[in-house]
Amino acid sequence: MSKHFATHGSQAFNDWMEDVTARLAREVEGVLGANLVALVLGGGYGRGEGGVVTAEGTEKPYNDLDFTLIVNDKSALPMAELDAIRHRYEKEIGIDVDFSRPLTPNDVRHWPHWLMWVDLLEGHRVVAGKPDALASLAPPSLREPLPLIEGVRLMLNRGAGLLWAMRILRGAEAAPDADFVRRNYHKCALAMGDMLVIAHGRHRTLYQGRSENLRALAAENADVARFGVQELYDAALRFRLEPARTEEGKYDEEDLCELARRWGSILVYAETKRTGRSFATIDEYVAWKGLREPEQSAPAQWPRNLVRNAQLGVLSWQYPRERLYRTLPVLLGLVPGDAAQWNTHSEQFLTVWKRFN
Repeated sequence: MSKHFATHGSQAFNDWMEDVTARLAREVEGVLGANLVALVLGGGYGRGEGGVVTAEGTEKPYNDLDFTLIVNDKSALPMAELDAIRHRYEKEIGIDVDFSRPLTPNDVRHWPHWLMWVDLLEGHRVVAGKPDALASLAPPSLREPLPLIEGVRLMLNRGAGLLWAMRILRGAEAAPDADFVRRNYHKCALAMGDMLVIAHGRHRTLYQGRSENLRALAAENADVARFGVQELYDAALRFRLEPARTEEGKYDEEDLCELARRWGSILVYAETKRTGRSFATIDEYVAWKGLREPEQSAPAQWPRNLVRNAQLGVLSWQYPRERLYRTLPVLLGLVPGDAAQWNTHSEQFLTVWKRFN
């Protein structure tokens, strides 16, 4: 794994990050003792490709620190002490510090073939515990090409971020931070290129080489080339690695609507390829009553789904995320909907998405 936290950061920045994570790791080890199997740093910094910004002449981290906890006994965790560590380091370094829901070695052995686990396996740093914890435990299936549904889920999530940005531009709610709209614009653009790559079995975790990967695919495949996303994708990669050096353009609603139209066309392409159905338009995709994630709505899952839908005031045996696939294109303005109820419906959508993403 990478020896750096940020390839675009200075040696001084990387040394500082090394010190911060080492101190945090020692505190977690002190709290968990023998129960700790490994503390794993994922995300951009775990891959060595975290974002860096400069404020008042000092380099600072831009992204969250995302840690995965692997323990022997999930029932014996002093969560209050872990939260205290997390809050202390958030105050020190000025970004969010997140600990995942704890996993056991057996959980890792049975990881499903999800994008999040593939990316963590292929790009992480073990900061405490067994250095080969993930490599020795993760199932071999995670080395195989990603299922297309993983790209579709990614598109759903980044499309939801785009919708959230639209709500901010329309004054429906305040921005969580000053860079929220720009960040979600680029996240969506990055997902569009990644979806095309996943659809052709060529996903790669590291940002380094992703642009060349997409460019090579477009040169070989006219269907991919016609979407013309390379420039957007390259800009999104630059932003991901060096947000402070990327133009701070003021994205207006038309910019987001144009990106949404591209998002919709790529979603239709991917879903046509995945399902074997011929969706001529996004309208046809929204109207399709088929299940997007059938394993989540199998008969064995009906009791769970009925309970979760009842909590949302809905009577349905389908997994709640199923409705999101059909609703999001409408809210993004790609399919006619009730404009008068957009604020209410978009808020309801994001409430469910935040719970089931």
